[in-house]
Amino acid sequence: MSVHTLPALFTFDGQARSGKGTVVHAVKRSLQLRSINTMLIDAGQVFRVLVVSVIKHGVDVDSPDAIDLFLSDEQMLQEAKILVKEVYHMKHAERDALLYTPQVGVNSAKVGARPLAQEFKDNLLRKWLNDAINEGCEVVLIDGRALEEVGSTLEEEELCEYRMGFYFLCNPQTGARRTLGYSNKDYEQLSNEQKDEIDKMAIQIVERNRSDAERAVHPIVLPKNALSFALPDLDYEPRGSGREMIVIDTSADMTKDQMVQPVVKLFEKLI
Repeated sequence: MSVHTLPALFTFDGQARSGKGTVVHAVKRSLQLRSINTMLIDAGQVFRVLVVSVIKHGVDVDSPDAIDLFLSDEQMLQEAKILVKEVYHMKHAERDALLYTPQVGVNSAKVGARPLAQEFKDNLLRKWLNDAINEGCEVVLIDGRALEEVGSTLEEEELCEYRMGFYFLCNPQTGARRTLGYSNKDYEQLSNEQKDEIDKMAIQIVERNRSDAERAVHPIVLPKNALSFALPDLDYEPRGSGREMIVIDTSADMTKDQMVQPVVKLFEKLI
């Protein structure tokens, strides 16, 4: 019987539109360029797939009971699992058009608040980590929300070695500007129409973060006893003992490269 080494797990958690997805993809690319066998798991995408499935079947996303009924149907869950797999193989533009719409973004918080949705996601994480072990992955990166508790549980189940967790936060207006492509201009330099667009998205971001922080299962909260940094500064030296949690503020005006490079360089120290 072959013995597999457990992969090192790093979680990328935090607020909506905080840049964690951009950062984690840059980290993955940098590790792969160093020939480090790396798996990236987008846990948050699972909820977006569930939203698409829920809407497809005419479920009232404003009714927790209706969502729970859908999530209790094994046939519906099997269909959602198939869609998760299909999404993984989609081209980037096709996936974005399906999953990353304002409607799906708003409703993913409602679906993600349901315990059965969290259970669906956690079971998929277990499957993917088993796959990572069997494929000899050295590193697993999980992009999602409320992952400190999940990562600790996965480590207890001997599916990984939970090395470090990152929690990203960002001013809602800054996050909205980046998302809408207005990060190259000050807010006051924008047209009234552009400001209105940003303000509406910022309100959505605040509501999403509030909803995620107040949900009963896996609420999104700042990790305890975490070191805090504001990018582009990230003056961190690994301590070499125990798992550490780091809070990273991405609110400053900066390019994507300025945002991702400090974390990429940190991984050069960690691995």
